[in-house]
Amino acid sequence: MFTPVGYWRRASLRAKLIVSVLIMTMPLVGMLLYNNYYAIHVVRGQVADSYKNMLHLYTNQSDSQLDDIDSYMRTVAGSGYDLLSLSQEETDGDYYSAKIFLFNKLNKDINLYDPISSFFVYTDHRQDYFNISKINTSDIKENDIIQNYIIDYIHSKRFSTGSSSKVWKYVQINQVNYLIDIVRAGDTYLGALINTDELVKPLRSLQIGEEGEVLLANMQGQPISDSKLVSEYGIELQQKLNEYYISGVKKKFLVVGAPSHRGDFSLNALIPDHYILAKLPYLQSIVWFITIAAFLFIPIGLYAMRQSVLVPLYRLLRTMKKVREGDWSSRVELSHTSGEFQLIGGAFNAMMSEVERLRINVYEEQLNKQKEELQRLQLQVNPHFFLNTLNIVYNLAKIKNYELILDMTMSLIEYFRFMFRSNTSFVPLKDELEHTRNYLKIQNLRFPEKLKWTIHSPDYLSDVPIPPLVIQSFVENSIKHAVTLDEPLTIEVQIEFLIEEIGSRMKISIRDTGLGFKNDVLENLKAGRSVENERGEHTGIWNVERRLRLLYGEAAFIVYDNDKESHGAKIEMIIPTNPGMEETR
Repeated sequence: MFTPVGYWRRASLRAKLIVSVLIMTMPLVGMLLYNNYYAIHVVRGQVADSYKNMLHLYTNQSDSQLDDIDSYMRTVAGSGYDLLSLSQEETDGDYYSAKIFLFNKLNKDINLYDPISSFFVYTDHRQDYFNISKINTSDIKENDIIQNYIIDYIHSKRFSTGSSSKVWKYVQINQVNYLIDIVRAGDTYLGALINTDELVKPLRSLQIGEEGEVLLANMQGQPISDSKLVSEYGIELQQKLNEYYISGVKKKFLVVGAPSHRGDFSLNALIPDHYILAKLPYLQSIVWFITIAAFLFIPIGLYAMRQSVLVPLYRLLRTMKKVREGDWSSRVELSHTSGEFQLIGGAFNAMMSEVERLRINVYEEQLNKQKEELQRLQLQVNPHFFLNTLNIVYNLAKIKNYELILDMTMSLIEYFRFMFRSNTSFVPLKDELEHTRNYLKIQNLRFPEKLKWTIHSPDYLSDVPIPPLVIQSFVENSIKHAVTLDEPLTIEVQIEFLIEEIGSRMKISIRDTGLGFKNDVLENLKAGRSVENERGEHTGIWNVERRLRLLYGEAAFIVYDNDKESHGAKIEMIIPTNPGMEETR
């Protein structure tokens, strides 16, 4: 009985190859056509996510600045008598003395906050108003307009004594957009004005196309910073900014935004849609070209595949079948075919001739593999450390601190000089300690006043050979997992000499004052299990343990624990002082 499965089994390899190629090709062509339309949405989504993350980052920074200004004003209003004294002074002399003191204080402190435009103070019972601005202006009319608006604004609102509203409000004064925050002490008010254009100015240089724009919008979807695109192209600024959207009448724009948590405004980016999809027409042409070419070249490709692949492959399979049956004298004849199959045939014939010799050299190959693995482990360089070090040098160069640049560069030169010569099995202890000091000097510049360290080693152990990077790896692990911006970290390296019945040993103790090993990590380390996770953490520990096993076998070991006094991590390595004797073992 005829069945599709039976026909497929009896079909020739040529027919199977044709059908298989069509089965693989047609879905790919369909996917290419679908991808042409789907790519537009993917590109938009990726661009939107990228700009959204950037906007959230800057909004958080702006919120932090606004919170600092708000906290400062609440401190002036709620602690001491800087603001409250203005409402409590009875005589004119005392009032003006307190006023002059507060004016000088605000005039000095205003420069501490970059986005702020001006501070202002209003005493209700005296109807006295004064302001402190970063930019002195002689426009009396404009100052009067701002003063009258703020006084009316204060009379129309209610403020809690000694505290702020905790929300920066949007106001428009004389066609200029501002954010305002006011706190109260008695019947005296302290407030701050921020020009919205100044708040968004750092983002003007973003690469969002020739016609792109970054702006602030209020909760009603109206721009509150300088904008030319919203009115010209009819762009809608929605209040819900969870997803991106396309807007615009004459020209389409991708709109993404991030709301502020400290004020009733949001930060929005308008990216021209044609700027995002600039390369897609070119890709579309490529898709259609590939589709047409696929139908033209499939028959030619199938024939060429038969002649260049199937025929030589059958010859090779026949020879391999004979070898499997025990005919070790069989050889592959692949003349008049492609160079690759000639190479395969020659390699197969050479393999059969050399099989006995390879059996003899198996042990030597294993030893060579072990040495190569040891050298590879020793030459691992952390790219993040290298990039962070270059970043420190760059920042020092910006502030022209040439003395620290010289120290950092010399430490970096010595560090990499040691790394590039550490492809040997052993180095003197003094070189390893000097390399560790250079590493700590570099990290000390990265974490100023947050890193302290001591290294104690007897002079008579200076020339004892040890594997390179074993001490520096654990010190690096401590800095990576224990350094924080809250408390300084102290790292202590102690070298001791031990005499035992089985021979002389050296104990290397490394302690830090961090949070120590987590319980699950410590249990795995003590049990000898791997603690490397999917992010690659603790690879330094695995590296040291692996190299010690390759060099010493069971003669060296590491003890992990948490210090009972400082609660930080504690590592003790016991290694022989004579590696030559251990190798003869």
